[in-house]
Amino acid sequence: MNKRFNLLWCLAAVTMLAAGCDDSDAEYDPGIAFSRTGDVALVASMENCTTRASLVNTGEARWLRDDAIGVVCTDGSVVELKLDGTGDTRRAIFAGTIPAGREMGDYALHPASATLTDGVLAVELPGEVTPAASGSCSVMAAQIGDTYHIAFRQLMSYVTLQVGNVSTDAATIVLTADKSLSGACAAPIAEAFETGLAARDGSEALTIVLPEKRETTVTATFAIPVGEYASLVAASYDAAGKKLAEAECLTAAIRAERAGMRSLAVTLPKVSTKKPPIEGTILVAGIYWAPGNLQHFEGSTGEGFRTDWRLAPEQWHYVNCENAAASGKAVTFKPTDYKQCDHFNWGGIAAPFDNAAESSAVAAVGTDIAGKMYTSQDCTAATADFSQAKFGDLAYWASNGKFRLPTRAELQKLLDEASYQYGCYEVAAGKFVTGFLFTDPEEDEEPVRSDVEVTFTAEDLAKGLFLPKAGRRYNTQPFTVNNQGTQSPYWGSESVTGADASEPCYGVIFYINSAKIQFPYWNKAFDAKAGFLIRPVYIE
Repeated sequence: MNKRFNLLWCLAAVTMLAAGCDDSDAEYDPGIAFSRTGDVALVASMENCTTRASLVNTGEARWLRDDAIGVVCTDGSVVELKLDGTGDTRRAIFAGTIPAGREMGDYALHPASATLTDGVLAVELPGEVTPAASGSCSVMAAQIGDTYHIAFRQLMSYVTLQVGNVSTDAATIVLTADKSLSGACAAPIAEAFETGLAARDGSEALTIVLPEKRETTVTATFAIPVGEYASLVAASYDAAGKKLAEAECLTAAIRAERAGMRSLAVTLPKVSTKKPPIEGTILVAGIYWAPGNLQHFEGSTGEGFRTDWRLAPEQWHYVNCENAAASGKAVTFKPTDYKQCDHFNWGGIAAPFDNAAESSAVAAVGTDIAGKMYTSQDCTAATADFSQAKFGDLAYWASNGKFRLPTRAELQKLLDEASYQYGCYEVAAGKFVTGFLFTDPEEDEEPVRSDVEVTFTAEDLAKGLFLPKAGRRYNTQPFTVNNQGTQSPYWGSESVTGADASEPCYGVIFYINSAKIQFPYWNKAFDAKAGFLIRPVYIE
């Protein structure tokens, strides 16, 4: 059962607010008549907690707003009495109605969901708490005599746990011990009054549910059954239930005593945010990139790719790179057919090579074609049939669903999180390919960026994502690739509004021009009919 109790506090100095009962130590007389039937009211106080270890608070217990207690009737049924007031007091009035035919018995319980049957107290300890310095899950009992004054006795022990270095990805902290911390718990009422609600063997955990906005240090106060504990482990988990880190909170066995309070502190191991590598990909900025640009290469048999499609055999490779000039010098490439091609229009699948108006997609602003295929040019008629696809994500189609276009968010993530260096790589004697090399900074280090040209080695390129400046084709040209060596726009997957807001800026273009990166880039000559490069992203 995974529920939360209405809680009480065991805290240090707190502001005393007016409530339904006086806070003084003197005997309080609210002027009510004591009754065991009909409308009843009880003035309830509670035992303070005893501080332990380095706790700086006093262990003073207070009722909370909207708290409730249960009174056990002579027939064994429990009737709930609600707090009459604002709470935040050591005493409070609890009032309610005993149903006709029943009579209030000799015990009151907290929480009101607890039961007392044949002298055995039973309660379901919650499986979840929230991180707060205020206490949680107080199980208490009080004897009802011949007066409306009752005094609740603490039946559990309390722990204030400070957990440091909690990952920002953590959604919960799960506490486990060599005894059960939650679930069904029971004990004879006489025994519970004397020594507390005893811990039982088991492994039922207690989960601290973390808020979205918080610090990396989390503090929570919670109650545990009394007894010996040899272990208390705190483990953090992300929202998907993946364990991020764990640590033992105890350096030695402890004795949790009835009404006792102690503080514990633990620091979780640092969680590495770096993903594990995947063979055949390049991991930079938490994104698995293809190890080369998408290419149409007649006769190629790229693994998993459609006939005549592949990834470039090297990161630096592009069609016509064998004619590369010295670094920084532009080369124009004008082939006579489409047998070898790595510059494509945006969103074209049936005819991705040319600048014909009917060949590229014409999608509304806000359309994201990553991993999607369509039969219509406006990208509204989706299809999962590769043989029927006419428009959409060319990388997805060509790789049979293994790769896709990068999204705008991924391209922005690359720029925000990766280090990058401008430089050239010698592919043959006197032949250089220029571009940017993106790498992950060292953990806890800020990214380093430089547009000062350096010469890369093969070992350098193996450390990151290299995007070569392989040129581009204007939307007015049927094929000619201009400025190989000086420019290279790369397609993204989304259609957004252009700089002048008059027409869509297809593909959220990632544009490398000389030693500069522009993103997103807008140019009237760079619409969906233009021919740009694609560096695909692996679909996890």
